[in-house]
Amino acid sequence: MNQFFQPSPEEARLIEEINKYNNYEFSLIRMTPTMLDKSTIDASAQIRDVLVGDNFIDYELVEQGGEKIYVNSLVLSKDIYERKTSFYRPQTKKGDPRFWIYGFKDFVQPGVLIYFTVANKTLVAIPLTNIQDFGSLLSQVFRDPEAERALEKLKEKLILVKTAGWIKSVSPFSNAPKDAGETLEKFMGIAINNLKTPDFLGKIELKSKRDKAGTMDTLFGRVPDWDISKYKTVYDIVDKFGYVSEGGHAKRLYNDIKSIPNAQGLYLVPDDLKSILYQNYSKNGACDDVCAWRYNTVKDQLHAKHPSTLWVGAEERITIEGEYEFKFNKFELTSRPLFAEFITLIKTDKIIYDWKAKIKDTGKGVRNHGPGFRVKPSHKGQLFKELIDLS
Repeated sequence: MNQFFQPSPEEARLIEEINKYNNYEFSLIRMTPTMLDKSTIDASAQIRDVLVGDNFIDYELVEQGGEKIYVNSLVLSKDIYERKTSFYRPQTKKGDPRFWIYGFKDFVQPGVLIYFTVANKTLVAIPLTNIQDFGSLLSQVFRDPEAERALEKLKEKLILVKTAGWIKSVSPFSNAPKDAGETLEKFMGIAINNLKTPDFLGKIELKSKRDKAGTMDTLFGRVPDWDISKYKTVYDIVDKFGYVSEGGHAKRLYNDIKSIPNAQGLYLVPDDLKSILYQNYSKNGACDDVCAWRYNTVKDQLHAKHPSTLWVGAEERITIEGEYEFKFNKFELTSRPLFAEFITLIKTDKIIYDWKAKIKDTGKGVRNHGPGFRVKPSHKGQLFKELIDLS
């Protein structure tokens, strides 16, 4: 972090207080006399990352020398104030991204550190100075009424799930790993989907598995960013690094990828300086680049998929009639994922990436069963700022 933006102990305390309410990424900018005199703030790479979140403002789509984009923003000072904000790229100065909150001089002086975030598709600016009734104002700014309503409705559904006891499986005479989750969703009236948004009312993701499964918890599926990857398709990766199982003919790649090379020589390398997560190959003295993900790609999907998540454990039994049933008995609600911890957990093998793909027997095309990132259940409390037991 730029030392000029480094928070003082009191500013750090206020940031910590804000983050108790704010689920979103934030950036810090300390106001200078030049910013106030010229009524302009440079949109650094860090602030642009914040602005592009929640599909708010993407400077890649802002034309240099073009018309300004105007939106309403919130300034939290002695009260909550709504102010017009402009986002633009001037014709001069190489079109460096800039923005300005109209009337901002009424709230700040040179040297004041500003906390910027985007919440509920609104830019929020908070001068880090002592503010009376700070907590009350924060709760108003960062309230998400839709999420609150979704949580209340979820709790109502969970009462029905708990009192129902044993529930017949959606596939009573088979035993697929997905059956527990699909049975719960059917009982709760949720249509099965492959959307990137959360399952329950678009606000709460549902993740279910059998208690005895003993597997890692799936976070989300995500193929690499092919434009920055050496190998450009799943087929290419399976063909190069896959294996032929005993009695098989086509190559497969069902593989957990950690921070050290596995049996296939594949491993993960987070590069914090370049903000890229690499998957590389090293085996028997041979090395190769494989594929990569931009940090922002992974961060955006983590936040989009897990603003709040209900992790459900299920008992399983077979009835006298030979039908599978589930009893859902463990409920953990997590919220506010921390991307910095996501990267830390990759470095310590608590989050892994797994390939689930094979080349078709015809040799043409690939069967892709959803490669993605998974976390050890005992480390969800590190990945998410909040974890509540609703059992």
